Amino acid sequence: MEARRGLSVLAGVLLIWAGSVAMGAEAAKTIEFQGIQIDKEARTVTFPATINMTSGALEYLMVTETGKTHESLLSTKIQPYDIQVAMLLLGIKPAGKTDTEPPAQITKQYLATVPEMKGEKVSLLVEWKDGKGQHRVRAESMVWNLKTKQAMTDGPWTYNGSEMYGGKFLAQVDGSVAALVRDSAALINNPRPGNDDDQIWTPNWNATPKEGTGVEVVVKLEEN
Repeated sequence: MEARRGLSVLAGVLLIWAGSVAMGAEAAKTIEFQGIQIDKEARTVTFPATINMTSGALEYLMVTETGKTHESLLSTKIQPYDIQVAMLLLGIKPAGKTDTEPPAQITKQYLATVPEMKGEKVSLLVEWKDGKGQHRVRAESMVWNLKTKQAMTDGPWTYNGSEMYGGKFLAQVDGSVAALVRDSAALINNPRPGNDDDQIWTPNWNATPKEGTGVEVVVKLEEN
């Protein structure tokens, strides 16, 4: 069912894009799909999110409103399934299948057995506006590493695209968009040292706006 729905939705979006192309190059530059702005020329997808927490332990950079919000910096109403469709239009590979169901709770023992995620390199940017003006920062600058006592290092993230298990798209089931601690069900994973430790990540309050602030998240597909 998930696979059939995926093909149907993707076909529909491609038809929209084809219609835009027929209208002219400028119209074809970007399209909107399920609240997501897709810019094929810039290789970006952009969608709204909210600052979900500014203190406490983090395992995720971003989840949906039905995901693990008690341990995520950002939350979004945009569905992982729709983000995946948008990224497919930029050329990423479809999600792979797995015969192993991820655990409901990620533990130290589980992390010791999970390999590094493979996929496309993406940059994650966060934009918002307040009384001080317009802001645009790398997402990793908003996360603090308690072990190194500094912000997460700059660099790309891994768009692994989640997995299919039992005919279900796991990112959609779990509401997991971007993980700080390795999670094969998330669309995006953190490739840095410490991605096997669920005790070292916390919001960087110096670089994070107040809880409840609306932001735009930009996922940019980079050259590998």
